Amino acid sequence: MGLVKVDKLTPGAVLADEVRDANDRLLLSKGQALEDKHFRILKMWGVFEVHVQGEDAPSENRSEPIDGERLAVVAGEVGEIFGAVDISHPAVKEVVRLSIAHRMKHPQAQPRPALRPMAGPTTVSRREMLAKLDRLDVQLPEVPSLVYELNEIIADPMSSAGDVAQVVNKSPSLTATLLKIVNSAFFGFRSKIDSISRAIMLIGSKELTSLALGITIMETFRTIPREVIDVASLLEHNLACGMVARIMAAHGNMIHTEQVFVSGMLHDIGRLVLCKYFPQNARYAFASAEQSGDSLLTIERNMLGCSHVQMGKHLLRKWKLPYALENSVAYHHQPSASPDPEMAAVLQMADMIVHGMGIGHSGENKVPCFDDKAWQRINLPVSAFQALVHQAAHQVETFRDLMRRS
Repeated sequence: MGLVKVDKLTPGAVLADEVRDANDRLLLSKGQALEDKHFRILKMWGVFEVHVQGEDAPSENRSEPIDGERLAVVAGEVGEIFGAVDISHPAVKEVVRLSIAHRMKHPQAQPRPALRPMAGPTTVSRREMLAKLDRLDVQLPEVPSLVYELNEIIADPMSSAGDVAQVVNKSPSLTATLLKIVNSAFFGFRSKIDSISRAIMLIGSKELTSLALGITIMETFRTIPREVIDVASLLEHNLACGMVARIMAAHGNMIHTEQVFVSGMLHDIGRLVLCKYFPQNARYAFASAEQSGDSLLTIERNMLGCSHVQMGKHLLRKWKLPYALENSVAYHHQPSASPDPEMAAVLQMADMIVHGMGIGHSGENKVPCFDDKAWQRINLPVSAFQALVHQAAHQVETFRDLMRRS
């Protein structure tokens, strides 16, 4: 008998023990021969590893020599990222440990080039920033009504798979991107899915619609110049946050995991708004945060009068997107103040984990805060973090090239 990670399983493996979720509900029985559909069940419910019959289960416990000099450098980098929060907290301490381990195994790309402070206003009123945003004609790419149609489908409990397919198929580029994602390791299907209708049958209309919504919104900001922000890197960060949040929500037996995923994808949407429509203010804030060592969130509040969470909330409200998404964006740095603190707390922790792992870059160089009060409401043991990070890293690798080519 061996303990095998879910993403290492192959069809035909036989369970040596029954599998239960975090609330002790039976998912699969002992002796069950695993098929493709079972892998999805395990991933959706946050099960990261299972006991299977046989003596040839792969072992991942091989030790490798540690480069002490590099370890010191990596530990210092991670220490700076978490310098503004209490690293003695059990959850934060485990995230720091796993972040160091992940970065040791996955050397990071070249760091983001430093930006010198630009000439600009020292302060801008929040009213001025939001008034400017109100005056902007923010158009969505390709099909301006697509987000609204997808939103209506999400809100309508009577919507059908045909309704979803009809809307998605209006956009060839969105259809192609969704099919790439559905056929990636993120969902783990071993046979090719060649149509949106088939994808809906396998993963559900709500999840596919939410994924389409998030992708369509993020595509709006692809044209931001690289000298302002590396959009591909920020999209990678946001996508990873959505993945980690989704895994955490499933493990905590939360409902609407697809909504948690989209919230992760959109949590920094306000920063993209800032970069696209107020590029000089954005560069001024980025460079000042880097020079001062303060968090970018602090710089936004002090110098721009309006943080990215406020701008994100303002935009999503203008687009009349679901209230739950608006709240997740607005409160991911203050989960206890949210009408749904559990979802916001999951999103904050996912953001912390992705920052620690160094996946993508949001413009923020450090974790600005951690809400312990909200975190205590989440039914997720710290012992689950290691498998969670492993699964997220595997899925992000698949998405990285896919999203850069889309």
